[in-house]
Amino acid sequence: MSQISPQQIKLSFPDGNVRDYEAGITPAEVAKSIAPSLAKAAISAQVNGAHWDLQWPIKADANISINTMKDDGPALELIRHDLAHIMARAVQALWPDTKVTIGPVRDYGWFYDFDRAEPFTPDDLGAIEAEMKKIINAREPVRTEVWSRADAIAHYEKTGEPYKVELVNRIPEDQDLRMYWHGDWQDLCRGPHLQHTGQVPADAFKLTHVAGAYWLGDSSRPMLQRIYGVAFKSRDDLKAHMHMLEEAAKRDHRKLGREMDLFHMQEEAPGQIFWHPNGWTIYATLQDYMRRKQRVGGYVEVNTPQVVNRNLWEASGHWENYRENMFIVEVDEEGAKEKTINALKPMNCPCHVQIFNHGLKSYRDLPLRMAEFGSCARYEPSGALHGIMR
Repeated sequence: MSQISPQQIKLSFPDGNVRDYEAGITPAEVAKSIAPSLAKAAISAQVNGAHWDLQWPIKADANISINTMKDDGPALELIRHDLAHIMARAVQALWPDTKVTIGPVRDYGWFYDFDRAEPFTPDDLGAIEAEMKKIINAREPVRTEVWSRADAIAHYEKTGEPYKVELVNRIPEDQDLRMYWHGDWQDLCRGPHLQHTGQVPADAFKLTHVAGAYWLGDSSRPMLQRIYGVAFKSRDDLKAHMHMLEEAAKRDHRKLGREMDLFHMQEEAPGQIFWHPNGWTIYATLQDYMRRKQRVGGYVEVNTPQVVNRNLWEASGHWENYRENMFIVEVDEEGAKEKTINALKPMNCPCHVQIFNHGLKSYRDLPLRMAEFGSCARYEPSGALHGIMR
């Protein structure tokens, strides 16, 4: 009985070279077939434009390039992603009863949300950093497997991780369910990751602060503790970033607002600004500057109502898709069978469409550029605001 030959695939490289491999080969094996030095330096791959773990199999013809630490984008993503896992492992090593949730990469670093009875303190962050460096220096391997949904749920129910059970149930049926190990610590994650913990620079990260965060951003769900961190490829890059943060703190608009008597905010008007004379002078000056720039750009200035009937918001789609983020204004009119329902505008564009619709327009009128110094009101959590910024 003849054996079936393995399926062959073609991999195309950035230099135009094309090589034949067996289907299911991993980027790590591809790198090794090119040069032992590349296999040692490899951290991940780009496969048809997607960021690919070195352990994931390639099953069809593809374009491929191998990433190393010299590739800033992939390198920083992996360093920060691995540090999220390493931090979660360190937290559970120090406080085994802590429940873990999610830890995505963000600008300059990452965060991870934890369910822990006691609040984290600044001293705790130092202890976590020290534990993380132990894990990094151990240079433990990172590995991944694809699990069935049933096995993953059974595992997390056994280990007492209810948030992970919920996340497993949220993953679409047609997506692989990947488990990653950093040493003997395991987490649900789509990847990719580095190949061992020692690839993370041990002196180029810093845990910065702790904040509260509702589970999945839902105020009806448990309040968790979110630890933030920043990370870079080198200690010098980290020092430069921390210096930038120190300088930015000196120029924080909330601090300057108090010192220069520009504005204030108070509980009776959440998310709204009481502009003082000095602040309003700056505001008006900036507005005048923008007006000049808009005129040069061919814009016309308009102004539209703050409160508009729900009929307009239904026509624009906001009522169906955005109603929970709108301030509703109900009015009882004498003799009317029903209340009149209006809403503060959360966006300017539907009102601008009404100006465009008013009267006939010719193609000669286009493009028509409208600008408005309008106020938009949105019903959002207070945590969405940072001083006067959203």
